[in-house]
Amino acid sequence: MIKDEAQISFDWPKNLLMLSLVLAFGALLIGEACWILGRWEDSERANLEPLTAKVDILNQDIAKLKNDNSDALLYQEKSRVFTELLNNHVYWTKTLDWLEKNTLSSVHYSGFSGDLTGSYELQAMADSYSDASWQARVLLSDPVVQEVNIKQVSGGGTEEATGVQFVLGFKLKPEIFKK
Repeated sequence: MIKDEAQISFDWPKNLLMLSLVLAFGALLIGEACWILGRWEDSERANLEPLTAKVDILNQDIAKLKNDNSDALLYQEKSRVFTELLNNHVYWTKTLDWLEKNTLSSVHYSGFSGDLTGSYELQAMADSYSDASWQARVLLSDPVVQEVNIKQVSGGGTEEATGVQFVLGFKLKPEIFKK
């Protein structure tokens, strides 16, 4: 077609009626959809109310049980801590008994320092250098001993000095402390 050759006419009264019918039908569909969704929401809320009431009752029961059982929960926590303490208890008497069994009669201790890692130092006195050396060998022959060293040796060089003073350092395996 060539421009401006055909006349276009629009019949407003006829088309206006069709347009108003389509708009009215669309508004009716949207209104019905809103009404249906509103009814569905109301029914879902009605179904939810008993569940919400049950949840509230259960929450109140749980709070009451926690209050009533607080003593039992406290006892349970104390029991857990006590069990942990017993499982990790250090038996120093076993360590000291072991040390007494593995000490030569010519060696005497005058001081002790150490910790739970198994490293110890004992200020000791022996009758001679060889007794100090033998003491180190006796300790080293025990399977629970990891290492032994002698340091700060003094004395024994004069007749006035009675014995040899030394520091006996050793490291024990941790299982000696346990039951």
